[in-house]
Amino acid sequence: MKKAKKAVAAAKIPRQVQKHLSQKPFKSFYRMEPLPATFTLISILGMIITTVFTVSGRIELSWGVAFDLVFALMFIASMMSITPRFAGYD
Repeated sequence: MKKAKKAVAAAKIPRQVQKHLSQKPFKSFYRMEPLPATFTLISILGMIITTVFTVSGRIELSWGVAFDLVFALMFIASMMSITPRFAGYD
């Protein structure tokens, strides 16, 4: 019974897709560990505070842009670390 179900399921998948499914899963060159929530929180608060201080004139524009860039990169890194992993793609 199980073989019949697999055969029916395999028949519904186009041949091009079957070819790709039969290949070995892609091995990643690096492993990404999830970053802590405090890292994300610090990046968001840092961007907000730096932007407010730059607009109000308490921080020079060049320093404000530099700090905003650092906090934006921190935020992007924290978002990349929470992306879902797919089975077989370690």
